[in-house]
Amino acid sequence: MKIGRNPSTQTHLRHLVDQAEICEVEPEEDIVRVEAVRQALGPKAKLMVDVNCAWSPSFAIEMGRALEPYKLYWIEEPVATDDIDGSARVADALATPIAGYETEIGLYGFRELITRGAVDIVQPDIAWSGGFSECRRIAALAQAYHRMVAPHAFASAVTLVASLHFIASIPNGLVLEFDQNPNGLRDDLLKEPVRIESDGMVKLPEGPGLGIELDRSAVERYRSA
Repeated sequence: MKIGRNPSTQTHLRHLVDQAEICEVEPEEDIVRVEAVRQALGPKAKLMVDVNCAWSPSFAIEMGRALEPYKLYWIEEPVATDDIDGSARVADALATPIAGYETEIGLYGFRELITRGAVDIVQPDIAWSGGFSECRRIAALAQAYHRMVAPHAFASAVTLVASLHFIASIPNGLVLEFDQNPNGLRDDLLKEPVRIESDGMVKLPEGPGLGIELDRSAVERYRSA
């Protein structure tokens, strides 16, 4: 769940969402909402929160400690992507794992995050971080430091399927983000859409390449030029 859209923090994302009056809340309201979701899910379900780089390190530590009773699976992107020292401070101070950073680029950016202890769970985006080859190098480095990989995938069906193949190809894959927001480029673009099975698993396409075929009528419908 999204948190961190607090009026007193540096995030810009709160200005980009619909119904900002609902999304933009004080930190105390974030805590209340996390508590409510934990109660609704029960003690065993995995609950993650995503801050989208909004907090300072000190405030991330303060909020992380306040959220510890709710047994979060991770806190995602608590501070700015390039504040590696700050993220390391947060990771060292909290019992909750720190996940990130989807906006980091390439092996050498992730090298700093991993080797300096700034993340517990590594989240490259295959479209932003350099494709299959570079992301597999990132995953190998993460494995050497006993870190699991949870790829970021928040775009089209093509990126989603590529990310599925990536995570299936590495030994330290954890989970894959499967966005549930309305998105025609995810839901309508393929002749055979990607579906989540009842057990939470996804069967990978087995055809040539990514194993997918685009629905040409959907391509024409969403064409912008």
